[in-house]
Formats: sequence, structure tokens, C-alpha cells
Amino acid sequence: MKNRSICILATLIAFCTIYIQFSNEVIEYNNYFTIDNVVKYVDSDVIDESLVEEVEAEEIVLEEKVVQENEPVVSETIENVISKVEEVVEVQPQNEIVTGKMSGYGPDCVGCSGYLANGHYVGNGNIYYDDSEYGQVRIVAGDKKYKFGTIVRINDSMLAIVLDRGGSIGIGKKFMFDLLYASEAEANSNGVSYNTKFEILRNGF
Repeated sequence: MKNRSICILATLIAFCTIYIQFSNEVIEYNNYFTIDNVVKYVDSDVIDESLVEEVEAEEIVLEEKVVQENEPVVSETIENVISKVEEVVEVQPQNEIVTGKMSGYGPDCVGCSGYLANGHYVGNGNIYYDDSEYGQVRIVAGDKKYKFGTIVRINDSMLAIVLDRGGSIGIGKKFMFDLLYASEAEANSNGVSYNTKFEILRNGF
């Protein structure tokens, strides 16, 4: 009988030890996944301060909920923080600079219909686009990484907008960008521009 009591007591002590250890790990886990610990691993150059303030506000609300209901909401806090951080990270960085070759083409090129990949019509020879932010800019074909409406500054002077695609145009392909001319003949006379600097000023409309 005495041995049985000792066994029961030892089992209770072991259970309490495990429970205390588990509770401490949960507290440490919750403390680790704070907005400061998560956001500090994201490049400060791409963090939108308004998003950080929004996440901090949500964290305060969740803390009040814990006090009022005395219920753990660790997973909810983590999900909200990670979701906001992912939104920041997914934003394409502005002022990206790449160097490569630039070709030219006309709306009357072989296989061309006069319509660009985004549906804009250039069959009338109009090589410019009126952008609401940058004004009148040239038109280029670019990689799918750059959404339609992306603004590119070429060799620190010419401004262009990505409205088209091309089979040999893009990252890892023959040309980085393809500049639209009024005709294929004019494009051929200008030839290829080598070691061209492209600065991404805006990604998409």
C-alpha cells in the first residue's frame, strides 16, 4: 500500500513538472512572436510604417482580449503579424537598377497586330503613352516580373512604360527591354543598345 502511494505521488510530481515546463515554453513562444521580433528580419527599406502601426494596434486589441477573457490567443497573434509582414515583403522594391541590352520593334513587325499585350492599340504609329503620374512616356516590352504600367528610366534620361511582352524579352533572355518605334524600319535603323541602364521607378499602375 505504501509503495503504491509513493508511485502515485511520484506520478503527480512528474505530471506537474511537465505541465510547468510546457506552460513556460508557451509563454516564451508567445513572447518571441512579437511584432518587433518578426519585423526586425525584414529590410527596413521596404517596410510601410502604416502597416507596422496597424499590426501594433491589432496586437494591443488581442492583448486586451486575453486580459478580458483569460484565454490564450497565440496562434491568432502570430497569424496577424505574419500576414502583415508577408504583404510588405511581397511588394516589389522601387528604384531597382538592372543593366542589359535593349532592342527595338515597330507595330508592323512580323506577327504584330498593332495591339500590345495589355490591349493598347499602337497600329497608328503612336509610340507614346500618357501616364497620369509621369506624363508622356515611351512604350516598351518587358519581363513578366514587371507588371503592366511599370515605369522604367532608360540611361538616366528616357522614361518608358511597360505595356507589352516579347518572346526574346526579359530576364535571362536575349534582351532586357524592347523599345517601341513608329515602324519596324525605324527600329532596325536604330539597332540594339548595349550596356543599357534600366531603373525601375514604379512597378505597375
